[in-house]
Amino acid sequence: MGFDLYGENPKMRKPADKFPVYGKYVDMGFQEKQKVFKKDEALQSMYYKEMSEYEEANPGFYFRNNCWWWRPLWNYVCENCQDFLDDDDCEAGGYNDGKIINQRKAGKIAKRLNYMLDEGIVKEHEVMHEAERLAAKENNKGKEIDDEGYMWGASYPFCEDNVREFANFCAESGGFSIC
Repeated sequence: MGFDLYGENPKMRKPADKFPVYGKYVDMGFQEKQKVFKKDEALQSMYYKEMSEYEEANPGFYFRNNCWWWRPLWNYVCENCQDFLDDDDCEAGGYNDGKIINQRKAGKIAKRLNYMLDEGIVKEHEVMHEAERLAAKENNKGKEIDDEGYMWGASYPFCEDNVREFANFCAESGGFSIC
């Protein structure tokens, strides 16, 4: 399971129609694409390559994290943005229910995270978090998930690059939905 965030009004630097393969299939449903791509791996490869280029050209369009990466990132955002994110925002960010974070809040998240990145605060948190995660991983050696004392924190990484990518997404998204 993962978290897919979609920009509500992203800054578009390069439209989909500028990518010949991706632009042709962008509005097609998943099952329709699978029918077209099923026999043509080269077409499938070009589509995914162009999709990746499209997302890089338009960083506010889409952001993804699996649950292991998303939860520590969103918790970090909530801890450091509680002066403008309310309890509902923070709680809803833990689910894929389509919660919308408006443009004003997304911009404030970006500004706060970029400040913290520039000041080295995020890097300090990464070092601390990773030390705790590695200690939990060591603790879990020889234990099963259901065993007493198993520490789930071993499964949740946190890194500065993920925060940077998310801050960029927030700045460019025009607000976003969490799905």
